Amino acid sequence: MKEQVDRKDKNCLLKFTEDEVLLKLRLENNPDIMEIEDFLKKHSIMEADYDKIKDKLTIQDQNWFKVAENINLPSEDDKINIETSSDGLKAVLDFTPGRDGREVTYEDLKELLAEKNISYGINESRIKKVLKRRQPVSKEVIAEGEAAKPGEDGYLIYHFEEKEKKVGTMREDGTMDFHSKNLINNVRRGEKIVTLVDPTEGEAGIDVFGNVIEPPASKAVKLPRAKNTVSKDDSVYAAKDGQIVRDGQKISIDPVYQVRGDVDLEEGNIDFVGSVKIGGNVREGFIVKASDDIEIGGNVGAAEIESGGSVLIKKGFLGRNKGKIIAKGDVNARFVENAEIKANNVRIHEAIMHSHVTAKDSIIVNGGKGLIVGGRVMAQNIIEANMIGSSLATKTYVEIGLEPELRKNFKAAKDELETVEDNLDKVNKSVDLLKAMKEKGIKLPPNKKEMFTKLKTTKDELETRKVELKEEIEELEEQLTASDEAVIKVNNCIFPGVQLLSSKDKMIIRNKISRCAFTEVNKELRQKTNA
Repeated sequence: MKEQVDRKDKNCLLKFTEDEVLLKLRLENNPDIMEIEDFLKKHSIMEADYDKIKDKLTIQDQNWFKVAENINLPSEDDKINIETSSDGLKAVLDFTPGRDGREVTYEDLKELLAEKNISYGINESRIKKVLKRRQPVSKEVIAEGEAAKPGEDGYLIYHFEEKEKKVGTMREDGTMDFHSKNLINNVRRGEKIVTLVDPTEGEAGIDVFGNVIEPPASKAVKLPRAKNTVSKDDSVYAAKDGQIVRDGQKISIDPVYQVRGDVDLEEGNIDFVGSVKIGGNVREGFIVKASDDIEIGGNVGAAEIESGGSVLIKKGFLGRNKGKIIAKGDVNARFVENAEIKANNVRIHEAIMHSHVTAKDSIIVNGGKGLIVGGRVMAQNIIEANMIGSSLATKTYVEIGLEPELRKNFKAAKDELETVEDNLDKVNKSVDLLKAMKEKGIKLPPNKKEMFTKLKTTKDELETRKVELKEEIEELEEQLTASDEAVIKVNNCIFPGVQLLSSKDKMIIRNKISRCAFTEVNKELRQKTNA
């Protein structure tokens, strides 16, 4: 229960008995003796014992003590004051109880509230409690309005992560891969990249005067300007494969990723959904992948290049028996040494040396020396070079016709088709049996019903796969037929030690031969004059 207090300020509390004026220091507020003196005089206590107050301050006494005689002080009425906050959301009461004077009633307070036009959110129980306890209060909240609730501003959702420059990426084993930096924001055509969320309206409030408070207007935003994108239904979609480039509010999809210098530790590995254009070299140990063309202005070291299009190397490919290029399109370079290439067509200006090169269509080396020496080159239709092998009888393998991988795929497709047709026959027999049972009016048990449903699904899947395999086999057969015209063409000379291979035969060159060509006739490799 709260103790009775008749007067108070931040320094002390006062309590009046019939004969005494009692004082209690508010030590938590570091009371000041001069301010206490002003407070006592303000309340007509002129003969206070200030030496006693000082002593109590010195010893930090927390108890009530007599500070003066209560001698016929003049009567005082209760004092009240009501103020409102600047936003009109609060009304506060200051109440100082009088002494032997007029006491403020609840009706008095209501009249004062009415005079100030305060009509909303009045806390009647709190007012009655203050008047009943008759203890001084300051800034007691006796009425509260309701603040307006702001709506939510419109905003944009970016469906991609902002990439930050970093030294590398962490591997699963906890070590750092300094070659991979994962800096490119790849996006595919049709992928959503930005969504606009509309603003929401707020809720109105009301102040203690009963006035409506309108919520602040919510701000709308616009979809960003974006190159190579399309907008639909408050979203932005990529119109091309590429990388997302963001400059403030402006967004673009760039279908070409450009590196002005080298692919090295500064740039890191590249994995891009469009084309890649590199001004310098690709250093040893790095990987460049692109779903479209790759153009390299310098040399390629013992690196890995993978392209969904073509690869152009303006200088050479020095693979050191570790470098590899895989391209769905063509590969063009000045020279290739100790490297591996798989592509559709391979065009090398000067030389292929000690490398493993496979082409679905052709390999042409007819600029400068136009040399193929060492290693193995394989093409389905044409291999052309100015010179093949060397005077040192360097082992060089040159193979034409259906490439081994296609032969393997052809056999695998034929085997799978046979299996699919066999399984389809078995499924059809089971489906026909269950259909016949239903047509005879035989009610199928639950397990048979479930089996019937599964068999129909399996039948559909097998028939789809059968069509796919027949198309695949037909395409492979076309390639096999095309390879019957395969030719090895030598514009200058071919040296001893070179082995020529076709799908059905092989030939070892024993003597140097000038200007010649080789093709397979009746399953045998034969030389013909290169006119």
